[in-house]
This record gives sequence, structure tokens and C-alpha cells, in this order.
Amino acid sequence: MTSGVLRFAAAHRDLEVQFTSCEPNDYYRAWKPNALIIDASSQTCTRETLADLAGRAIVYVNTTPRADLHRPYATITTDERQLALTATDLLLGKNLNTFAFVGTPEKAKWSEARRRLFQAALKDRGKRLLTFTAPAAADWRTQERALADWLLNLPKPCGIWAACDARAKQVLDTCRLAKIDVPDQIQVLGVDDDNYICELTLPSLSSIAPDFEAGGFAAAEFLYGILTGSKVATRTVLKFSLKGAVERLSTADVNGTARRVTAAREYIRKHATAGISVPDVAASLGVSTRLLEKNYRAVTGRTVLADIQAMRLEKVKDMLRKTTMPIDNIGPFCGFNSPSHLKTLFRSTFGMTMSDYRRS
Repeated sequence: MTSGVLRFAAAHRDLEVQFTSCEPNDYYRAWKPNALIIDASSQTCTRETLADLAGRAIVYVNTTPRADLHRPYATITTDERQLALTATDLLLGKNLNTFAFVGTPEKAKWSEARRRLFQAALKDRGKRLLTFTAPAAADWRTQERALADWLLNLPKPCGIWAACDARAKQVLDTCRLAKIDVPDQIQVLGVDDDNYICELTLPSLSSIAPDFEAGGFAAAEFLYGILTGSKVATRTVLKFSLKGAVERLSTADVNGTARRVTAAREYIRKHATAGISVPDVAASLGVSTRLLEKNYRAVTGRTVLADIQAMRLEKVKDMLRKTTMPIDNIGPFCGFNSPSHLKTLFRSTFGMTMSDYRRS
């Protein structure tokens, strides 16, 4: 944002721009600026301190205006809805079926807004959102253990949007600690495109980039308009536009592994009860059985056959609950040709007979 302010000032030689903390020294107090741009750190400043610097107009960056200063002002905030839509489009474009959100531990308002809008955007596309809830008042190591457990138990492959780059880095660090492969098992997306975090994190972090420079330019332009009398609006709402998503390795499914496994799981979901085999699944994707098995186990930790049988058994349970069909007749409707094999498998999986399950 600073570069945008300075770019505007460079084109208007009558402007002087200085930078200070919320506890300015005597030099800045004596300077008496005509206008002020402040961010969330101003919440700790006293009214008197801000009044000394506020001059004739203020721009509030991602923070609530101070009504007690009685100055013309603009607010400039991130376009949360556009952020959520960008995250949704990028992760849906990976052909993933599982989506999750990791917000700030303290559930900051802006973080919760991103979560809600992400959830709504996914719901519009027929998808649901899983959310990590950090333990209350926990130190980082406690949070890290809880996050690792949550990540390990997520259905995979999964796309995670983190509330900001710093939080996304914690997700990537925890994935590495828990030996979760990124991007094959989990893909991670941040916000802010902080170059130091995104380029130096392992793997490098994909992130949505707000156009902070354009926002700084717009803030300076608003203040200049107030000072020169060309702007009459005393309360203006500005938004940081988006440059878009900058993709790096954390969402780069270079080998198509995550995409392949997602397609396999969708095929199994639709056809498991039709008597399909592992080679049938591989053929539907146009790959070898060996490659499919390798990718599937790497991402899900299970075999293709295990998931086919799990889907079939869920159908068996559903028919036991909802129909009075004789038990020996259920198998063919669920992909099992042998009643005795089905009974043995059911008992070894659920610890009870099919008859006992129906009665329960």
C-alpha cells in the first residue's frame, strides 16, 4: 500500500508524505500533517494522539472509523466476497471434492467473514465446508497438535483455504510435521501474497493477491481531493481490488495425482454397486491399474478395492435399515455376487451379523 501512496505523491509535487508509528515523536507532532492514513494499529492510540495528526481528513485501512475525531474520512477494506469467490474458483478448478478452512485462532471478524463467504460460495456449487476450530486459549504447540490431528483425519484429496498467508504457512508446516503430502493429499491457499512467506515456505505457498498498491493510490487520491476541495463526499467506502491468485507449488498438482484420485473416488461413488473392479476404475481414467493404485494409496492411505467395498457395504447397511428384503437377496443389489462372502465381510467389518444389524 505504501508504494501506491508514494506513486500518487510522485505525480503531485505539492504533496509531502511521511511515515510514523502510532506514538509519533515531537517532530511529527510539530509538523501538523493535513491528512492521515491509519490502520488497525491505531486502535491502541489515544484520541488526543490521533487528533494531533489527523489534520483535515483520514483514511482508515481495515479498521473502524473513529467517530469522535469528526473529520471527513474514507474506509478501505479488502473485498472479502471477491476473495472467497477467487478461492472457490481456484480450488474447485482442481476437481477436489473436499474443502476446508483454517481461520485465525481468535476468530477475528475478517477471518470469520471469509469463512462464511467461502462456505456460501461452496454451497452454491453443491459442496460443503469443513472448518478447523483451534483449542480455546491454547499455545501454539497445543494448537499444532490439534491441527495435525484434524489434517490427518480430513478426507483426501482436500483443498484448504487459510485466512491469511501466516496461517497458511502454519498449515504447511504442520502438514510436513504430520507427513501429509502437499499438494497430492492436501492443497493449500493463502491470502495477501506476502512474498517472504510465499516464496520461502516449503513447499512454496499459493496465495490470493489483493492490489494493495492500487488501494494506497486510491487512499492518497481521496485525501488529495479533500485537501484541494475537488471532493465533496465526506464519507467514502473504498475496496482493495484483487490482482488474482498467484499459484505456486502448494496447489500445483503437477503430476495430476490429486485430480486422478478425485475422479476415481467419484467413479467409485457412482458405480460401486454395479460390480465394478479396480481395472474398471483405472480404465475409466485411462491409466494403468498400477499407477491408479500407487496414486490412490499415496493420497488416501487406502486401496481402491477397500473403498469400493466400503461403498458397497454402506449400501448394504442402507438396505438393511430401509427395506424388508431377505438378507440373501441384498447382495446383488450392492455389487456382491456371493451371499456367504458378503455375510463374512459384513461381520468382520462391523462386528455383528447382518441380521443383528437389521434388528438394532
